[in-house]
Amino acid sequence: MRIDAAATTPDNDPRASALANGETPSTEMMSRARANDALSQPRLFAWAHTVANYCSDFSAEHEFLLRLLGHRDSAQDEMLRRLSSQVDWVRLFTVTPPDLYAYVGHKLALLGLEGQCPALLWGQTLNHRRLTAAQWLRYRLELRRLIKAFSRHNVDFLVLKGAVIAFAAYPDHSLRPMSDLDLLVRPESLDKALELTDAAGFRCPERYKFAHPARFASPARSRRPGQSEISLPLQKSGTLTLIEVHTQLEMAAPWFPVSVCRMWETAEETQVDGLWVRSLEKHEFLFHLVLHLARSHLFDQGLRPLLDVHLWLELHKDRLDWEWFASETVNRGYGDWVHLTFRIVRDLFKTSIPASFFDRVAPPPEFERLQHLAYEQIWAERRVDRRVPGFLGIALSQPSAKRAFLLILKRVWPNRRGVNFEAVPPVETLQDGGLALGLRRSVTDLREKLPRYFRAWRGGILSWSSVQRAIRLTRGSAEIEQILAGESD
Repeated sequence: MRIDAAATTPDNDPRASALANGETPSTEMMSRARANDALSQPRLFAWAHTVANYCSDFSAEHEFLLRLLGHRDSAQDEMLRRLSSQVDWVRLFTVTPPDLYAYVGHKLALLGLEGQCPALLWGQTLNHRRLTAAQWLRYRLELRRLIKAFSRHNVDFLVLKGAVIAFAAYPDHSLRPMSDLDLLVRPESLDKALELTDAAGFRCPERYKFAHPARFASPARSRRPGQSEISLPLQKSGTLTLIEVHTQLEMAAPWFPVSVCRMWETAEETQVDGLWVRSLEKHEFLFHLVLHLARSHLFDQGLRPLLDVHLWLELHKDRLDWEWFASETVNRGYGDWVHLTFRIVRDLFKTSIPASFFDRVAPPPEFERLQHLAYEQIWAERRVDRRVPGFLGIALSQPSAKRAFLLILKRVWPNRRGVNFEAVPPVETLQDGGLALGLRRSVTDLREKLPRYFRAWRGGILSWSSVQRAIRLTRGSAEIEQILAGESD
């Protein structure tokens, strides 16, 4: 028998202490832990999970995590209780993305397993939950003020993504962290909406003053249609509260042959912490979740957006018109993205999705390859303390030194080849300010980036193995889009 988890991961385990302090367990710590594990007899845990083939180091902790997050029934609960004694709790929290700590703690409590989790790690779940609850107090205050201001000036808006799903699909909003508040406004109301958000104290931060599309899109998505929109985060002075104002959606024009006007026509009222707001109709909301995580972010945000889809499907499983949804998926041209995402969600969390949907919506080309590439993005540990600066990975992933140089030059002088984009709010361009503005932009970029690179170097994040991994992930995201755009070799 494997030694009980509580004995192998006591509260004084240095790995647990490192995680509880928001640090990364050192290589020495992890090596020592693996050596101790090797002294114990083999686990009784068998890799029965469907996605084991898509994770090179799939472990008992990966399996436990996915079963814990996924569809719940009495048989699953009993299995989790039985398997909990075989889990290395420190490793479980190492493979769990921090943005899921609060939800994992909630699910452990439902099963009565909180007593098996080391106190330091259990404290992390509570701390993340408290932090999310505190952050929402600020967002609720700002949202309430904006509702009043927008209503007074007859500015229509829809609330998107996180704020809605946190209150609709999660057992408690403190279980779902939110990085910003996304609002959709009508194009003709954009100027007024920006005027009102500015009056509420939201400004474009200095770090975004000379924005470039590549900074806000995945590295593979440089082929954006003309007049596509980049929505810049607006920050409330003196706080970490961010708002993004949009007039476009990833699921509509100019990318797909469907007008965003349709989203306005079918919008529904919903409650967000007692505040009545309008949001997308449940089917459209599902399309938005999928296209945002898959096409816009190419699965690089990990498990949490996929869990959002799972919980939304669970919430509305008896109210979704699957025949209509499958038909619209095909007619709008979403098929490849939705099929791939739904297969991953079903395999990860045992989500109930009718087989008829997969019969009607054909799989994308090179489906097996796409799954491997997507899972590589999903499993990547993109914790802040392990993250290679993004632009470094993008530059080094270029196929030649010349391409890398041109990419860097394009970042220094983004409009030299007539890059066409619209930013919300508008930002200065080189056509407006010429070389002087280009130099100011470079100075701003260096002032922001150099400290980040220095911290990464001091923290050992810029090791060659880490950089190679960042390059591989960047190329993988590019390959996902190339395959689905029909551009693979």
